[in-house]
Formats: sequence, structure tokens, C-alpha cells
Amino acid sequence: MALRAHRADRANQACVTPPTHVAAHITSRVTLRPDFAAWLRTACLLMAVATAPGAYAFDVGQLATQEIPAAHLVGQGSFSRLGFHLYDASLFSGAERINANWSAHPLVLDVRYARSFKSHTLVQRSLIEMSKLQVGTDEERQRWADELARILPDVSAGQHLTGVFRPGDGTRFFSDGKLIGQIAGDAFGRAFFAIWLDPRTSAPDLRAELISDAR
Repeated sequence: MALRAHRADRANQACVTPPTHVAAHITSRVTLRPDFAAWLRTACLLMAVATAPGAYAFDVGQLATQEIPAAHLVGQGSFSRLGFHLYDASLFSGAERINANWSAHPLVLDVRYARSFKSHTLVQRSLIEMSKLQVGTDEERQRWADELARILPDVSAGQHLTGVFRPGDGTRFFSDGKLIGQIAGDAFGRAFFAIWLDPRTSAPDLRAELISDAR
């Protein structure tokens, strides 16, 4: 244990040394075995990648404009239940404002989770909300739930799931910017986005923030 701790300390010292002096610093202070030298080089590389600014950052605005060239941020807000912060949501569209005719416009809805959820929970919650709104038939909603179950992954805190609805082109889903699936047909897109945007939504405060009515 002491040897591993000593090696880790030497690795950290070497990695934070300015790049132009690394070789001189190492050769003047210690003589490294080949296997440890290879390990040190790998550790330094991983440390540099992990600490690089924006190394793993996901830019939802960039994704929105890639999918809908004229898209801009319409509104954003947070959703909590029983005092627990569950997620933050952002809505993008090419329309200046979102109103009762929201389903006529291309939309991008990004959800950044504050907690971990299983795929099954996300699918069942979507099905429950669509059933409450009575969008689609029972048969359609069950088919959509089956399709969502094949697409939506388990999510962890900080992870983004993004839905892109383009009338006439269906709905595409992304996980941290990576395409994970698509569901054809405008009926599904209207039903899914209605969970947040229909006036009868179970999260009216969030809806007001998303469509900018709260401003």
C-alpha cells in the first residue's frame, strides 16, 4: 500500500510539471522501470484528458441548431416532486413564441437529470402522463411505450436526454448528444411533447417557464 501511494504521488508530481521540463525532472530525480514509465505516461494522458476544459461537455444549444437550424432557447426550468429536485428542462424552437399551436413547430426538449432513474421508470412515467392527457388510443400509447423501452437508457445524475420533434419527420432521441433512436409519426411527437407543453400537463409551473409565460 505504501509503495502504491508513493508511486501515485510521484505520478501526480510528474504530471503537473510543465511539459517542457517533464523529461529532465524525471531523469534527474528518479530512475523508472520500463513498466512504471509506461504506466506513468498513460496516467498523465488520462489526467490531461479528464481535466481539459469542456472535455466531456455536452452543448445542447449546438445540438438544437444542428437539428433545427433556426432553433433558439425559448425557456427553461426545473422540476421537483415532494421536495426532491428531479431534473432541469430546456425548450428550443425556431418559432419566436410557443402557444396553443406548439405542435406545429419543430421543437427540441432537453432534460438534464438530477437523480438516477431506470429506463423502465422513465417509460412508465411517460405512459402514465400520456394516459392522463388522453393523447392517442390505448393501443397507440402501449405501442409507443414499447418503442420507448427499446430506446431510453438508464440515466444517472447529470445525464442529458434530448427529444427532437420535427413535424413530418418524427421524433429523434439523443443521450448526451449521441443519437439513440427515432420514432416515426407526428402523433407520437405531439403526445410525448404534450407531457410538458399541453395546458393540462401535471407540471404547469414548468410549462410556463418552458414557453416563457413566466417571464
